[in-house]
Amino acid sequence: MQTKFKYEEMIPAEFLEAVATKPLFFVPAGLLEWHGDHLPLGTDGLKAAGLCLDVAKKMQCGIVLPYMYFGRPGYSRRVGTMTFSEGCLMTLFTELFYQLKKMGAKVIVVLSGHYGDCQIDFLKKTAINFMQENPEIRVLAFPEYEGVTIDGIVPADHAKRWETSLMMKYHPNLVHVENFKNGYQEIACYENVPNDFYKEANFWSPEQDLKALASIESGDRTAREIVANIIRNINMAFEGLTDQDLNL
Repeated sequence: MQTKFKYEEMIPAEFLEAVATKPLFFVPAGLLEWHGDHLPLGTDGLKAAGLCLDVAKKMQCGIVLPYMYFGRPGYSRRVGTMTFSEGCLMTLFTELFYQLKKMGAKVIVVLSGHYGDCQIDFLKKTAINFMQENPEIRVLAFPEYEGVTIDGIVPADHAKRWETSLMMKYHPNLVHVENFKNGYQEIACYENVPNDFYKEANFWSPEQDLKALASIESGDRTAREIVANIIRNINMAFEGLTDQDLNL
């Protein structure tokens, strides 16, 4: 039985056995980004990594890479946020996929804890381009919320109910709900910003009672739904591979 799932914690024999058991790799994708005064800058990657680990443990297979904090905008102007150009990231992720191919990967799950069309379109385009050149490999690139609803609502936001609840589940010690404020508030921003895709304003006005809406229980339920959806996608991806694709 596989007991380790984090790439960086495996010794070579464990790594090779995991690949032989199921050639499945997870790439949690995030962004170092402003998430209000109550959540850490690494929120996107932290929750994506937590979800990927939950999937691997439930499936008892797969290798989870360290989370990647390189992504597209993003609140590029706001304090603590790093964003990168599409050209830079397409090269980085494409080369990563080729490294995983070298290691025997047949299904690669790129789970983005960072949202927005700029990020998701780039990831999907990079995945499609790679698969066109490597049709024997499936790259599943999508945001954590894709294909998921909770009571009819897509569980996606920025530093509000859903992200805060997921962080309460995975990293409660890093959540400071007491710092959350409703209403208009100015945000510290940088000037002369590269990759300023969204040109966002220097204020935030979340009209939400976060202390009433966000909870560990909500995070647990959301995580269960997301994990189940990821497992469905992985199973379908493997079912779509031929014996030749799997080198059988």
